[in-house]
Amino acid sequence: MLRVLNLAKQTAFVLTGVTIGAALWKARSSSGGTEADAGPFKQSVADLEARLAALENGGAQHAAEPETQHNNSAETLAAVASLEATVASLTTRYDGRLSALESHVKEHDAKLKELPTLAQVVSTMEEMLSSTMSGLDQKLSDQVKSIEVLKTTVAQSDELMERVLDSIYSLQSHVAENDKSEVPVSV
Repeated sequence: MLRVLNLAKQTAFVLTGVTIGAALWKARSSSGGTEADAGPFKQSVADLEARLAALENGGAQHAAEPETQHNNSAETLAAVASLEATVASLTTRYDGRLSALESHVKEHDAKLKELPTLAQVVSTMEEMLSSTMSGLDQKLSDQVKSIEVLKTTVAQSDELMERVLDSIYSLQSHVAENDKSEVPVSV
C-alpha cells in the first residue's frame, strides 16, 4: 500500500511539473513573457515549489506514519488539483487575450489591405497632374489666340485711324485752299 501511495505521489509531481511546464511554455510563446501578466502564475508556481519543498522535507516523517501519509497524500492531491485549476484558469485567460489580440491584428490587416498601394497613389497623382497640365495648356493656348486676335484688331484699328486722319488732313487742306480763293479782294 505504501508503495502505491509513493507511486501516486511521484506521478502527481510529474504531472504537475508537466502541466506547469506546458503552461509556462504556452504563456511565454503567446504573450512574449510579459512580467505584468504573469503575476498570478508566478505566485502559483512559487506556492507549488513551497509545497514540494515541504513534502520533500517531511518525506521521511511520512514513511514512518502510514496514516499521516495517507492524509498528506490527500492534501497533496487537493493542492495539485487546486494548482491545476489555477493553471487552467490562467490558460483560459491567456487564451482569451490571445484571441482578442488575433482579432485586433485581423482588423488592422483588413484595414491595411483597403489602403491603396504606393503605385496606385503615384498613378492617381500622375493622372491628376496630367489633367491639370492639359487644362492649363488649353487655357494658355486660348489666351495666345485671344492675344493674336487683339493684336490683329489693334493693327486694323490703327490702320483705320490712320486713314481717317489722312482723310481729315486732306479734307482740311482742301478746305483751306478753297477758303483762300473765296476771300474777297478789296479794291
